[in-house]
Amino acid sequence: MKRWIAVLLVACAGGAWAAESGVLAKASDLKQEPFVDAATVVQLPAAAPLEVLARQGAWMKVSSGGQTGWVRLLSVRLAAGQARAGESGLAKAANVALSGSSGTAVATGVRGLDKEQIANASPNPAEAAKLEGYAAVQDKARSFAKAGPLSEQNVPYLQ
Repeated sequence: MKRWIAVLLVACAGGAWAAESGVLAKASDLKQEPFVDAATVVQLPAAAPLEVLARQGAWMKVSSGGQTGWVRLLSVRLAAGQARAGESGLAKAANVALSGSSGTAVATGVRGLDKEQIANASPNPAEAAKLEGYAAVQDKARSFAKAGPLSEQNVPYLQ
């Protein structure tokens, strides 16, 4: 019975599932697919208005200026005060009723390692020494740069 009530609530909450709007925080390529090496549809300028249609990993499917494609999630600034789809009170309550979860998730830590592996981590001097073997020696780096189209540059430290 509770499940049917939740389904009814979700059906009535149509406005809560409306698309999000925002702008590009910086100029970005609009890609055909959510991949770095996908074909570029068009370059969008900074502050271009967008409508967010979907999310997939670190990408958002957007519509802007009659074009549809994918941009990186971090390039998008959502409209101020706008909640993500499913975050309204009614929709959130329906989500809890349907799945037992609010749909809110927080991911922190190191990907690929679980809590126990991180807690039981120990140093590995052999691997650290191996890593040091990959370090560039200054003289070799300079000669490599001179052999190609690179040139030495001094970059001051940031304050």
